[in-house]
Amino acid sequence: MKARSPTILLLAGMAAANPSPAADGSLELLADIARRQGFGRACPQIGPRLEALEEPGDATGKDWRAYVTLKAGCLLEARRDAEAIAFLEARLARGGRAPQLLEILGTGQFRSGLDAQAIASFEEALAKGLPERTRPNVYSKLATAYLKQASANGQPADPAALAQAERYARLALDSTREPAPAVYSQLALVKSAQQKHDEAIELLEEALEKNATYEGWPSPGVRKVMDAQFLMSLGQVHYRKGEKERGRLLMDAAVETAPSESQKNVLDSIRDSTLDPRPAEQLQKAMPPFVPLDKGV
Repeated sequence: MKARSPTILLLAGMAAANPSPAADGSLELLADIARRQGFGRACPQIGPRLEALEEPGDATGKDWRAYVTLKAGCLLEARRDAEAIAFLEARLARGGRAPQLLEILGTGQFRSGLDAQAIASFEEALAKGLPERTRPNVYSKLATAYLKQASANGQPADPAALAQAERYARLALDSTREPAPAVYSQLALVKSAQQKHDEAIELLEEALEKNATYEGWPSPGVRKVMDAQFLMSLGQVHYRKGEKERGRLLMDAAVETAPSESQKNVLDSIRDSTLDPRPAEQLQKAMPPFVPLDKGV
């Protein structure tokens, strides 16, 4: 079963709380469209009508939260992350800091590389009672943010940040009945950064095994994309463990498996930088860490 984004779940709750028929252009109708279709399909339809509505004045009410959710969600959908962040920060300064809105803010910050700010927003959302069904995505994003922090600026990995990355990666894995294969890969990246190569290899092999039958990807082609990504990570771990030939073969297989030229080019860069390590800032451009994003946002 495909996970639904926290933002969509928030809108679904609002619609359930106010099921009365809505006039065209009303917040209830726009929220219902987003709930049923997801932001990707809904935002081009509802954007002009949303712009025509006045922001509700009561920052404690459901209408205000629905308006802010829709507006911020559509900004994120359009990849206007800086605008979404500014919009949410201004609204949260005067309205209630609802955990679902903090999660949306954290996602915008996360996408923008503002890892410290994203961590603060996500952890505040968790502390304020973010619903259980929306927590796995947040755990996963926190794991990635802490992993990025641990290896920032080309310095030796920070053990404290790695410990937090491991904590949240395990929570992401343990809080979902059928975790996506990428969640196993995410924990493997943490284990690799901790120099625990055998554990990382076991997790990546499990990710590949589960990917063969996983039904949660948004399209069939994603399976092959993820196979290539997992193979590359597995090759890197073997290579760094000292199993050079096996590592090279797996990295070569990853490039061959990649279904598109763009992914082949990225994996080529990753393989080359593994065989001939470059400064950390160059490597990060070639090999961004796993970044889980909510469907529809």
